[in-house]
Amino acid sequence: MPTYLTKRGATYYFRRVIPEDLRPAFGGKRELTFSLGTKDRAEASKRCRIEAVQTDKLLDEARAKIASGEAVSDKADDAEPVDVQVYASRALAALRKKRDRYAAEDRLEDFAIELGEELEVQQAILDGRFEPVGPLAKAEGMRNALRAIQTGDGAIALPSVGVAPTVAVATKTPMLPELIDMWAAERSPEARSVDMWRRTCAMFYAVNGEKPVGAITKADVLAFRAHLIAKGNAPATVDSRLNHLRSLFRIAVEQDVIPLDPAATVKAPSAKGEAPPRRYYDADELKAVFGSAIYTKGERPNRGAGEAAYWLPLLALYTGARLNEMGQLRPKDILQEVYLDADDKEQRAWVIRITEDKQDGLTVKNPSSNRRVPIHQALIDLGFLRFVDAARDKGQARIFPDLKPDRYGVITGNWSKWYGLHLRQVCGVLDKKITFHSFRHNFKRHWRECDLNKAANDAITGHESGSVADKYGGDYPLRPLVEGMARYRVPGFTLPPPPASLR
Repeated sequence: MPTYLTKRGATYYFRRVIPEDLRPAFGGKRELTFSLGTKDRAEASKRCRIEAVQTDKLLDEARAKIASGEAVSDKADDAEPVDVQVYASRALAALRKKRDRYAAEDRLEDFAIELGEELEVQQAILDGRFEPVGPLAKAEGMRNALRAIQTGDGAIALPSVGVAPTVAVATKTPMLPELIDMWAAERSPEARSVDMWRRTCAMFYAVNGEKPVGAITKADVLAFRAHLIAKGNAPATVDSRLNHLRSLFRIAVEQDVIPLDPAATVKAPSAKGEAPPRRYYDADELKAVFGSAIYTKGERPNRGAGEAAYWLPLLALYTGARLNEMGQLRPKDILQEVYLDADDKEQRAWVIRITEDKQDGLTVKNPSSNRRVPIHQALIDLGFLRFVDAARDKGQARIFPDLKPDRYGVITGNWSKWYGLHLRQVCGVLDKKITFHSFRHNFKRHWRECDLNKAANDAITGHESGSVADKYGGDYPLRPLVEGMARYRVPGFTLPPPPASLR
């Protein structure tokens, strides 16, 4: 079959010469030429094949009309007008027969794919992105029939004697990036989240071609899922990408842009048997990290943000806190609090206050992340309190002033990239399941090894327990947190020496 594929600039076009004897049926046109609406060759080839079949039918109809001796005008305006409703009803009847035939052959998935491709073409014609090869009324009628069968045949009723057929007139629907704008205006998400959703849409369009949301079918979503799996994405990643689409389609349904969410029943592959994404540092890996020149020779790599290179891993190991929670700490977040011991005697404990302060640029993951963490004696022995006092004396806004935010404003974003390279290239920890976040796993694990209270651990790490009862009573009492932290230890681990400035 000839490809009829050509390219103008970066966009592919369909181009087919009309036989000279058939040109009167096309208003004297010499060619059928129109944009395929894509810059991707594979997608263009797919659309070109669809157009080749369609134009075959048009040429056959014109040939039959001329052979029958029926008068044909050179003027397209003389063509017989098409009743959209009647055309749609006839097309729907034909589509039902085709669907039943495919069902009998156990090929409904093929039918869904062809349905989506045909709907995309007809919508593109109506949107002005494809040049029509016949009356626009035919494109409108076919589009309505395709949508009707796609949504359960509910939009069109076949004509009957004395009853006029009804056709649901679909309006032009937005593209996916427009839905992202709507979502962002409604939710005010972080810029990083918006970029992530835009990447998902770009990936979806790379697989299925750019099309308005009303033309997207379940077959398109299935093709996108298959592409993600073929690229080796983990089930959790596939599910995350699909969730982006579901949220956008949900907005479109709520706004009456589309009747149904085409991604609603598309699930990510099962994660059963998948290895956990991260694991804790074992004894040898801890020795590799805390035996590096940062701890043994006082080195401070430029990208390590000064003393942050020394303290952040230690803080993570002995608090279980998230990286950004520690990176944004201010001197005033380190303070003493009073509590009553088991004998009702007043005691004092040094704590780290992890809290959200939007005015000062401090963020937390969720409400339960606002908390206080008793400072372990190991950190005090290394001089952490003296380090904080020095920052306070200098009037520093942050404990780690050398941390430079990334383009999203995340204060530890760039530092995290440095640590990843340091971990692999300097420390020699090559297992990709080990990251900075793995220190949080260590804290959980060692807390359990010390046979300590889980609720206290959740309170220190800022984890939601899932129990409504745990939300009663306000802040978690400080005494069990202090007592638990006093018993916490990292088996087989030897503390590095304190920084030279604090010895």
